[in-house]
Amino acid sequence: MAKNNIWIGLAIAVILVAAGTWYYLSQDDAGGIIVPTGTTFSSDAVFNSETGDVLITFNASKENITADSIELYVSYDELTFTKTNTFEDVSLPLDIEVTPETGEESLYYYAVVSYSDKTYRLPTDAGSYETVEIIVSNTTEENTDLLTFTAVSDFDSTTGVVLFSLSASVDNTTADILLFTSYDNTTFTNTVNSTALDLPGTFEFTADAAETDLYYYLEIVCDENTSRFPTEGVEWINITVAAE
Repeated sequence: MAKNNIWIGLAIAVILVAAGTWYYLSQDDAGGIIVPTGTTFSSDAVFNSETGDVLITFNASKENITADSIELYVSYDELTFTKTNTFEDVSLPLDIEVTPETGEESLYYYAVVSYSDKTYRLPTDAGSYETVEIIVSNTTEENTDLLTFTAVSDFDSTTGVVLFSLSASVDNTTADILLFTSYDNTTFTNTVNSTALDLPGTFEFTADAAETDLYYYLEIVCDENTSRFPTEGVEWINITVAAE
């Protein structure tokens, strides 16, 4: 008889628990049991071509979340990941900047978030990682490709001096100027070297008074790049240098 009473008591307890659970779960927002949902974490990354840095943003699925720590692991070969940063007691969302190594085209990373005595891996799958493409913008080379030069020569028959006026397509350009001259249009000699000439600028060359024709071309060195004027390698400019 005692065993029957025990089983009856257990059955009544199960019924009461089930009924109570149904009652609370059926209540509206003004009451009832609030069933907590787990906090999740994510990250987004983008390369900033203006600063040359990778901006990584860590987010949480809830507001006012403070992570115990965030560890960032970075790789450039998808094989060896190195812990580059550790952040402690940080509020989310969190923005961090990572400066990639020079010459690299991609950055790979994953992170480990510690929160409420638990660790969360981003991305979640073991061995997985995020990829950020690094877009290299070589402004110096682009400017060099666009840089052009012009030169005008003016012979003063009274003094026998040829005045060269040079300009560049970009303001505030400084260049080294090499003048190559010839009187027979066959043998050219480097006769003038004007170092660190601010453009627009001028320099002079005294022609041989016994000659009537001068042939010349220029080599212009700027930012370790050499340009030729005229641009074609076999061209030159001819001016009359006959004195009065």
